[in-house]
Amino acid sequence: MHGHFSDEQPLTRWSGNCNMILIEEFTYTDPQGKCWKAPAKSIINGASIPRELWSIVGSPYVGSYRRASIVHDVAVGENNTQTNVTQQERKAADKMFYYACRCGGCGILEANILYIGVCLGTWKSGLPSLWNEKIAPSRLNPKDILSESPEEQYTRSKFAAIVMDCESLLNCEDPDQIQEIIQKHLQ
Repeated sequence: MHGHFSDEQPLTRWSGNCNMILIEEFTYTDPQGKCWKAPAKSIINGASIPRELWSIVGSPYVGSYRRASIVHDVAVGENNTQTNVTQQERKAADKMFYYACRCGGCGILEANILYIGVCLGTWKSGLPSLWNEKIAPSRLNPKDILSESPEEQYTRSKFAAIVMDCESLLNCEDPDQIQEIIQKHLQ
């Protein structure tokens, strides 16, 4: 109904910072029969969902959406091997992520909220970052570390607004309807 993964537990190892390396190929086949491959040696960082949302949705390194995050990261080029991913390809990968979350054990509500997060990540990937040389980590003072940047605040408020507008759909298995609401917010 929601597709299937090649393995229950993909083999990974930490490679420093927040990156994991996939030890052997891992795949997800979606409900339409398309196989999404994550080749061995792919670098996975879970950044398809903006990090500032991890405290809300949970870390992509553990739990029921871990496997979905692996194939999505590779599909959208988070591993830096695929830099020419179009917005249309990213949107297809986002929808795949929804079904992969469901296949991985996420309930409808959780999968929809994660889907909103990953769609927000797709949108955000097309924007210039507010982060720059002037506030690089070596120049931060302690009070800056404990507060959210304007970019993080904006992302979290955008996420909250979308979730609120999708409230009546969060327990329905219809990512296309949710995508329509997301599009209205991100135009």
